[in-house]
Amino acid sequence: MAGSKTLTLSLAGIYPVNRLALENRFKGKLNDLLTEVERELQKPDRDPYAEPDPDRRPHEHDTRLIFVNELLTLLDWKVGARGNVLEEARLQANTTRFMDYVGISEVSRKPLLLVEAKAWDKPAISPRGDGEHASEGALVVAAIQHIRDGKPADTSPIIGEWDAYLRQVRGYVDTLKNGYQHTLRRAIIISGEWMVVFRAPDETFLGSALPDDIIIFTRSQFRGRAEEIFELLHRSVLTKDPPLPLRPAQLRQYLELSDVSGVFMGVHVHYERSGSRLFTPRPRILIYPTLFIALKDDSVYTVIRNDTHVELGYARNADGVETLAPHLDEVRAHGAALIEACSIELGGALAAGELSAFPGFPNDGQLQEPVKQLAEADDWLIATGSAAHFLLPEPRVPDCRYHSWNECGADAAMQSAISIRSVDPPAFFVDTQRHHCAHQVVQDRRDNRCLIQGIDSRTCCQACVFYERCWTQAERNALPCGR
Repeated sequence: MAGSKTLTLSLAGIYPVNRLALENRFKGKLNDLLTEVERELQKPDRDPYAEPDPDRRPHEHDTRLIFVNELLTLLDWKVGARGNVLEEARLQANTTRFMDYVGISEVSRKPLLLVEAKAWDKPAISPRGDGEHASEGALVVAAIQHIRDGKPADTSPIIGEWDAYLRQVRGYVDTLKNGYQHTLRRAIIISGEWMVVFRAPDETFLGSALPDDIIIFTRSQFRGRAEEIFELLHRSVLTKDPPLPLRPAQLRQYLELSDVSGVFMGVHVHYERSGSRLFTPRPRILIYPTLFIALKDDSVYTVIRNDTHVELGYARNADGVETLAPHLDEVRAHGAALIEACSIELGGALAAGELSAFPGFPNDGQLQEPVKQLAEADDWLIATGSAAHFLLPEPRVPDCRYHSWNECGADAAMQSAISIRSVDPPAFFVDTQRHHCAHQVVQDRRDNRCLIQGIDSRTCCQACVFYERCWTQAERNALPCGR
C-alpha cells in the first residue's frame, strides 16, 4: 500500500532462543550480580543515617531490591508493571494473605513459581537443640511432617523461624492447590545468604515429602551451582508458553489439532503518532490480521505473520464516495490465508468461531475481554470471532445525522468539530465521516465500557463489532442514534 511500511514486531519470543545460550548468559550475569552484591555489602555508608555497623545486613525490602528482584530478572521473570511476576499477590482463604512473588504463565495466568523473601540475616536451616538428621533436606522433611501431624511449633525438630516459614509456604501451597486447583512447579524461600528450592511443592507439602526434592544453596555456592539454579528456576524450564506472536509454521512445536477448542479471527493493532514533533501529530493505524487459537484449558495462542499489515483508512469508490470496504476486504483476505496456513500446519480444517465463544484474554483474575493491550505502548490484540475486523463497512443505523457535530446541537461533543485526525483525544475518523460519532451523550455513556477507546474514542458504536457486547438491549434502545 502506498505510503505504508513494514513494521517489524519487537515482541519477545518471535525467534527461537538457543537453550545453551540462555544458560551461558545466565551464568555470566549471575556472576556480575554476585560481584555487585558483594561490593554493596562492603560499603561503609550503606545506612548513612544510622550508627556505623560493619556487620549490618539488608532488611527484607532491601534484600528484594538488591538481590531477589535482580535474580528473578536473570531467570527471565519480569518483575514490575505488565510483567509475569505478581508482587504481594493476594491469596483469599479463611484470611487474606499476601505472597511475596508469584511467577505466572503469560498464556494461562496460572502460578508456576512461588517466592518467599526473607531478610538478609535470617538464619539458615538448622535443627532445634541437639537434634540430628541425615541431611538438611531430611530435617526439612521431618519438620514438614511435624506440621502435617498437627504438632505445635515449640516441639518442631527445626528452629522456630523455619517452622514458621514452612507453615507459611505450606499454607500458600495448600490454598493454591485445594482452593484454586493450581499446581505449583516450584517454590523457594530465599535471603541473600541462602536459598531453599522445593522442586515439587505440592508433593512435598501435601503428599509424601522427599529430601531429594529439597535443594539448598548458600551464597558461596551460587556461582559454582549456577547451572543447577538455571535448570530449577529459569522461566524457560518452568513453562512452555509460546512466543507472542507465533508464526503458522511454529504451531506444532506447542500444540496439536486435538488440543484446540476453537479458533477466532482478529487483529493486532499498532498505533503510531505520525509527523514532526514541531507540529500536531496525527494518528496512523496499522492492522495485522491475526488468528487466536483457544485450547481446551482456555489458554489462547496468537498467530500473526508480520509481513501482512494493512493501513487503516478510507478509499474512494467509482462514485467518489469514501468507503472502508477495500481496507476490510484486504484484511479479510489476509485473515482467510492465515486460517488456511494454520490448517495446513495442524493437519485439519479450522473454522472461525463466533465471538461469544471466545474465552477472553487472561488478565490476572479480572473480567476476561476480547481486547488486550500489550506491554508495548500503542499495541493491542483484538479478537473479533468470525468477523475479520472490529469495524463494519457501514454503521448499523443508516443515515444517522450524529456523525456531524453541527447536527448534534446542544449535545455536540467538545467545543468544536474534530475535522482533522487527532491523537488527543484519539480520533481517527473525523467529523461527517460515517465511522465518527460527535454526540456527547453517547460519549458519556460509553466511558468505561468501550473496548477500543484507547485506539479511537470517537468511533461510532453502530460501526463496531462489539456493539452488542458493550450495550444491553435496553441501553441500545436508549441511544440517540438515527433519531
